[in-house]
Amino acid sequence: MNKVLISLLLVAIPHFAVFAADAPKATETAKHAEAATQVQKASGAEQSVKININTANEAELTQLKGVGNAKAKAIVEYRNQFGQFATIEDITKVSGIGAKVLEDNRHLMSL
Repeated sequence: MNKVLISLLLVAIPHFAVFAADAPKATETAKHAEAATQVQKASGAEQSVKININTANEAELTQLKGVGNAKAKAIVEYRNQFGQFATIEDITKVSGIGAKVLEDNRHLMSL
């Protein structure tokens, strides 16, 4: 029985090494993406990809200036209750989203 277990372990170990070798690559990719985002924010560079306020999830909506977790959740709940926004300006119908948030983010939002 012990010989069988040892044989199985010896066969399996190289396979685990392959998965372990891929793990740091994924972590490094995430670190690079985070660093690029921080550089972009620090440099004041505009975001090239607009956020579709009709399809974005809460995490995506928090990328908008002045929109934290609570406001992002309110936007998604509003969409679920009333349907998609017809215009960018309709986002101000969401409780907590005013003209300031709209103007600060107009260039980042799409429908």
